[in-house]
Amino acid sequence: MKKLISLVLLAVMLFSVSLAFAKTVEPEDTDYERLAGRVINATVGEYNPDTKTFTVYLYENDRFEREDVAKIAAGDTLLAGGYLYKVKEISPAEDGEFKLATEDGEEMIFSPKGDDDMILMNVINDRRYTHVFAVLHLPAAEGLVYEDTTDPEKMEPVVTRGLDEILKIKEEREKTSIGFDHYATVIELNDALEIVRIHQDYDVAQ
Repeated sequence: MKKLISLVLLAVMLFSVSLAFAKTVEPEDTDYERLAGRVINATVGEYNPDTKTFTVYLYENDRFEREDVAKIAAGDTLLAGGYLYKVKEISPAEDGEFKLATEDGEEMIFSPKGDDDMILMNVINDRRYTHVFAVLHLPAAEGLVYEDTTDPEKMEPVVTRGLDEILKIKEEREKTSIGFDHYATVIELNDALEIVRIHQDYDVAQ
């Protein structure tokens, strides 16, 4: 009997140790890096109370090879942010950047990102051109935090804690503004891919 109890206790201890070292296993995918522990641009969509998850649209920058950007000429077509633009003119700028104008009046700038890549930004509204690379259904971590820096006149963020209170803010923002849209929103994920923090900045569309 004592031997049986000892074996049971040993099994419980081994199970507890395995939980302590538990990790999230993610599929191999060349479209995105590993997500655990990352802070990433996202649109935080619908919350499902049955599954206790948010539908989250994850975004990353459109990246262009520097060599390809240098070859862009008037009349070319540019795919950026999921839309097609007809190039009117492009010219080199300072710090290795390229300024670009489109036929429909958009002004853009290519900026170096790393050794060989460039990202694209809209000059008028300072938004980067991005695309959705994953749609996930992620739970909120216990003690979820929302940081609100949408008011440019406030020096410190307004912090709200707890899922219920944050859902109220989310609902209000969706009625009166852009909601938790990726243009101004980042989320922080823990190692279990739970959302531990939602941070929202000011955006011209608010």
